[in-house]
Amino acid sequence: MDRHSCLAWIAWAFAIVIGCGPLVRAGVVDSIDAVLRDPALKNAQVGIKVVRLGVRPEQTETIYQRNAATPLIPASNLKLITTAAALEGLGADFQFRTVLLQKGSTLALIGDGDPTLGDAVMLKKLGMTSTTLIEQWADALKARGLVSADKLLFDDSIFDQQYQHPNWPADQLHKWYAAGVAGLNFNVNCLDFYLLLKGAGNTVGYALDPQTAYATIDNTCQQGSRNAVWLSRQMGGNQIDLKGQTDSANSEAISITVEDPAAFAATVIKETFARKGILIHAQPTRDLTIRARKDEWRELLVHETPIAATLARANKDSINMYAEALAKRLGAAQSGTAGSWSNGTAAVGRYLKTIGIPEAEFTLDDGCGLSRKNRVSPDAFVAVLARQFHSANRQTYLDNLAQAGVDGTLKRRFDDTPLRQRVLGKSGSINRVSTLSGYVNGRDGNWYAFSVLFNDFGGGAGTSAHSLQEKIVLCIDR
Repeated sequence: MDRHSCLAWIAWAFAIVIGCGPLVRAGVVDSIDAVLRDPALKNAQVGIKVVRLGVRPEQTETIYQRNAATPLIPASNLKLITTAAALEGLGADFQFRTVLLQKGSTLALIGDGDPTLGDAVMLKKLGMTSTTLIEQWADALKARGLVSADKLLFDDSIFDQQYQHPNWPADQLHKWYAAGVAGLNFNVNCLDFYLLLKGAGNTVGYALDPQTAYATIDNTCQQGSRNAVWLSRQMGGNQIDLKGQTDSANSEAISITVEDPAAFAATVIKETFARKGILIHAQPTRDLTIRARKDEWRELLVHETPIAATLARANKDSINMYAEALAKRLGAAQSGTAGSWSNGTAAVGRYLKTIGIPEAEFTLDDGCGLSRKNRVSPDAFVAVLARQFHSANRQTYLDNLAQAGVDGTLKRRFDDTPLRQRVLGKSGSINRVSTLSGYVNGRDGNWYAFSVLFNDFGGGAGTSAHSLQEKIVLCIDR
């Protein structure tokens, strides 16, 4: 090869190398655009952004965007932002601190908004029950000679007493995903029912978790050939109706929310103490002054939960109450007043503005995304994802996202695709809204952050929002 031919070959090879990025981007753009021509999206509002994440933040490169600055209803994708804001705002070393105090013959509980207390699902994975911690407390108190008390007071003033959001669907407030959030919580503020069969034609039995008399239960559920069981509760009280018919016992809990979660938690603690031999003579009573004068009391026991322990249930499992606890706790920390949806969403909004998201690109109404009044742009989601990817909290944040085809809300997503195990993220769904945001660990060795938001999705011809979202994300990994 002569000198001129050699130089020409080098120049051509160099052009191929430096042109690789634009060629790849063009391929991604064309592929995603083709997916978006699906008739099922004809009347939908669609917002998408995809970036390639560099080694350093300034190396982040946009490879696709459509309506990226348009705020849309995020559904549960909002938890990605709430958890990131709490992780940064409260600090990775933050711990929820629940305290049991004593003064004379009176015991007092100070709640700190910890969403994990008595969480039966989480504790089962650790070989524990919903009341294991309370039983351990009772054992510790008995070892000190404490076997009775006149009263049990509880202070949940770290949060306000608006437990369920006014903009959540009124006809769904009894359902587990609409559980209220309080300064003192227990078992995600739900009662879990396990049905027990007694023979055809008989009223079924049931076991409760936690075991409690906090609610009054009217059971008319029969054992029969059909399998349709439901729980209902009149808002404002704890009269629960168990209705329907079943032909089998249930291994998975049927859950219903309770009124006044903090009183529920205190009642379960009193009842568990009694079963362990510690008698409290009066019913638990709310006293919102204890936190402010806790120095007057003797500290008996402290339970601490690191913030990292709450993230998987919020993001991987999409438990709304966890996200609301994080939002309100952040609001309490930054405002110096009781955590509320007002100061909680304000704190999360300040976080978004701090990382450069214009106010026009978001409206925050709650922390979990159940309210239809939330609006967030794909730009905002990708900015949060990119920031966490390049932060000291990266591993904590990523480890607590659902992994495609493996766990959480993505367990059945991407399962038969090359992206199984290589997508970490968060799905979201409320009526006519379907969203998916997260990361792709690309086969080219790069990491990508993406947000795909569908609003007013009607579907059609058997096409699901999930399948379209997965096709879009697969385009990233071309």
